[in-house]
Amino acid sequence: MTQKTPDAAAATNKPEVTAQVTAQVMAQQDHALDSLGIVVGEIAHDFNNILSLIFGYVEMAISEIPEGERARSDLEHVLAAGDRAKELVARILTFSNRAKLKKTRINARLPVLNALNYLKDRMPPSVKLRSTVTDQSVTVLGNETELQQVVMNLCGNSVQAMPAQGGLIEVSLSLLDENTAALSGHPSLPKGSYVLLKVKDSGIGMDLATMANIYTPFFTTSRQQGKQEVRAGLGLTTVYNIITSINGHIFVDSQPNEGTLFEIYLPLLPDSPVAATQSGSVKTATSKRVLFIDDEPAITEMAAQILKNHNYQATIFNDGNEALRYFSEHPHDFDIVVTDLIMPLISGSELATRCAAINPNVPVVLTTGFGERISPASYRQWGVSTLITKPFSIQQLLATLAELTK
Repeated sequence: MTQKTPDAAAATNKPEVTAQVTAQVMAQQDHALDSLGIVVGEIAHDFNNILSLIFGYVEMAISEIPEGERARSDLEHVLAAGDRAKELVARILTFSNRAKLKKTRINARLPVLNALNYLKDRMPPSVKLRSTVTDQSVTVLGNETELQQVVMNLCGNSVQAMPAQGGLIEVSLSLLDENTAALSGHPSLPKGSYVLLKVKDSGIGMDLATMANIYTPFFTTSRQQGKQEVRAGLGLTTVYNIITSINGHIFVDSQPNEGTLFEIYLPLLPDSPVAATQSGSVKTATSKRVLFIDDEPAITEMAAQILKNHNYQATIFNDGNEALRYFSEHPHDFDIVVTDLIMPLISGSELATRCAAINPNVPVVLTTGFGERISPASYRQWGVSTLITKPFSIQQLLATLAELTK
């Protein structure tokens, strides 16, 4: 009989197994992810500050190099690498307290196709990749980077599961109407239409004991594949966190020596017109006054240079309490306040709240590497006008300042 995860087992009348295994798996996941989240959050915060410095100084250097110069092209490659690092940190942060990802309307076809294009030239010679992606628009709530990572992680897991002679990985994306017979196999799914992502491989498969632990961070079977030892990491844990955070459902069907099938169901949203993306350069400010606070001296030093180069008058503080005292003494001397969220002496949220109480006419911008988990409703309660996620580009910063100081 085909073996399934606890969720799928419920659909095959095995409640006694389901209850016991589900409780054990969830307890393991809670403990491991909570412990991991503490460390990950601290590392990601520091890394985002480092990336902010890289983005800022590289962008300033590029602005001084003429088009066509080799040095400019080299620095643009640095920015591209920085973007990849930024996406990596965003994925890592999903482990920090298992934060919910920001939900936006996306066409699921795009990240799936991007992942497949990336993977097709990176498959081992012995592994074939076959794909079928619907031509229909399939709109879901999610994040393109994370959904692309889901496909890459599942395919990477399938590659590791291949026997020495190789095999086949099949990826498909399809649309399921709420009346589709295929949905009857998962009665736990809420009624509705879904986007179905399937990743199937012809690998060595898994037994029930292995499947009960596949979403546990760093779980490993320590098996050998040729000369290389294959160890599990955070790949399937990442998949689980991403899918559950966007209200999706994941099922796995496998048995030893007969391959594995992952099925991911994402609730379908009705299509809506996509707003046109605004483009164009950011207008230069006309001597607007900025109070900029960050506990990292390197960040404030860079910010001071950027603001000066674009005709802003910047007053810089590394101590949030000192900045608050200065603002209370000069409440009408600034057009805008920009503050980091996580600081040792006073948090950016408290500083924003108190600044807004002193002079509610001065907009406050919050910068943080944890922007994905802070809703507009939350930061507006603090008196914050908008939030910029670290690491941010010069253009992002200038566009925000220009918009709020019109």
